[in-house]
Amino acid sequence: MQMQQIAERYAHGLFELTQQMHNSESVNLDFGDLANVLKQDDSLIRFLAAPQIVESDKTAVVAKVFKGKVADQLYHLLQLVVAKRRTGFLVEIAAEYSRLYHDSKGIVVTRLISAIPLTADEIGSIKTRLNKLTGRTIEITTEVDADIIGGVIAFVGEKIIDCSIRHDLQVLREQLLELKVH
Repeated sequence: MQMQQIAERYAHGLFELTQQMHNSESVNLDFGDLANVLKQDDSLIRFLAAPQIVESDKTAVVAKVFKGKVADQLYHLLQLVVAKRRTGFLVEIAAEYSRLYHDSKGIVVTRLISAIPLTADEIGSIKTRLNKLTGRTIEITTEVDADIIGGVIAFVGEKIIDCSIRHDLQVLREQLLELKVH
């Protein structure tokens, strides 16, 4: 089974359960925090995936670290993932859960890249335009990348809106190269 299929299966199961229990928001926050920690330091995943460590030790660590500190449904998912030896998929499961949560709320997570840090007013203006363009609520995360020279690049769901100077220069270069000089 492929990584994406595994992540979808676990995330869908957790999402359906949290929808029934009316705590999908708190699970989304907890799982997002956990995924961010795991992306920065994968030592917990490596420990939980290590074949030389017995399962009882792994579940004891999960219980000590997470029981009572995250939503019960997320805690039980972590126990299940350890038992099924799927800990290497935790970040992907969290990403899929987040996507399901945001889709259910009509939220499109948008990554916005600019050459310089944007002001709150600029972000607000872009957010308003994207809200109108998509007809959905936009949640923006920002990044700075001086290589784009100027302008912005927005990753809106599956779409990329590239309004960067780097892109404009590439288009101009391609047009100039296509010109036939007599």
